[in-house]
Amino acid sequence: MKRALLINPWIYDFKAYDFFLKPLGLLYLASYLREKGFQIDFIDCLDRNHPLILKNFQLKKDKYGRGKFPYTFIEKPAVYKNIKRRYKRYGMPLEIFYEILESIKEPDYIFITSVMTYWYLGTFEMIKILKERFKAPIILGGIYPTLYYEHAKKYSSADIIIKGRFEKELYKYFDTLTKEEFFSLPYPAYDLYNKLDYVCLLTSIGCLYNCPYCAVKYLIKNYQIRKAEDVLKEIKHYKKMGIKNIVFYDDALLLNPEFKKLLKLIVEEKLELNFHTPNGLHPRYLDEETCYLMKKANFKTIYLSLETIDFDLQIKLGNKVKTEEFLRAYNNLINAGFSSEEIEIYLIIGLPNQPIESIKKSIEFLLPLKVKIHLAEYSPIPYTKIAENLSFIKEPLLTNNTIFPCLNEKEREKIEELKSWFHRISKM
Repeated sequence: MKRALLINPWIYDFKAYDFFLKPLGLLYLASYLREKGFQIDFIDCLDRNHPLILKNFQLKKDKYGRGKFPYTFIEKPAVYKNIKRRYKRYGMPLEIFYEILESIKEPDYIFITSVMTYWYLGTFEMIKILKERFKAPIILGGIYPTLYYEHAKKYSSADIIIKGRFEKELYKYFDTLTKEEFFSLPYPAYDLYNKLDYVCLLTSIGCLYNCPYCAVKYLIKNYQIRKAEDVLKEIKHYKKMGIKNIVFYDDALLLNPEFKKLLKLIVEEKLELNFHTPNGLHPRYLDEETCYLMKKANFKTIYLSLETIDFDLQIKLGNKVKTEEFLRAYNNLINAGFSSEEIEIYLIIGLPNQPIESIKKSIEFLLPLKVKIHLAEYSPIPYTKIAENLSFIKEPLLTNNTIFPCLNEKEREKIEELKSWFHRISKM
């Protein structure tokens, strides 16, 4: 029996938070390899419930399991030298990682995922450590190597770089593996964790929209959905595991024509679970019935993507969300029984040529509604319309949203002033 070591590496960044953060693709890979006869070892460097983390840290978490990661201050890369923030390695400390590594038998293959493009330094350090410890070939996959294949090939030191989805690409390198459809894969291998506060699942992959700031269309060519009964079966599987919080990871959850049926099935089953939608729901599809069913099904965190109330900018962003559609969705949620405090809104900031006054007006528009406002900092992504002429994104570190890469120094100062103003009025 072949042994495979699967690793979710650290986050190297200025900030990080466990906001329903699980390496879902890696967990699908683990279950797929196990089904094909591999013995699996698994290390998630971001697992805040690992026994050695619980033994050495007292990490606070909210009632749904979200919270801060342990971290270590590290030296900033040269490209960030003028950024006046501390740079950190988020996740388990090196000494704990090495202790875990000592218990791992020599694998035949090592698989590492790499998610955000500007987190790659943590991935590179992981590869360096593993090459010193093991002889096994290292296979690197995930969003970073898919969007930056040549960069990963040149600098990562991984033996194999997977560009694209593993179920469509991995068989090319392994005689014993086959090409698969994503939703034919076994459930993610959440049993590899010692303790779970929540699990993440998908009712669909891809998106029908083609927003100019989003790379989902490049990452997933076709929009695919699951039957409501199949999703319900997976949810009931997690309930049997003792999980209380179910997180929908879909990029376009409400576009799934099966979603309303799924809600009705959840209500009928009386599952007594908490459901969450962190990726931002499309207001256009929140009709009265959907909102009513979501309340009956016990959805606890509702995130909506408004982006902006600036009409001209709405057009430039694909005319996906109109202000009147957002207000209708908001009223439908309130009428269904959600409180304004349970509704959280994403506004996008830091876009090229985005007027500061436009952002302020969007914030002021939302304040009377008493909703929670999240300022979503724009990150330029390869293969998207907005970023197609931005030469600086050849270096993935420069796509980091924290540094507002599309703004000049004066614009950054203005947006930091705006954020300070926003934080002040948010506390009033």
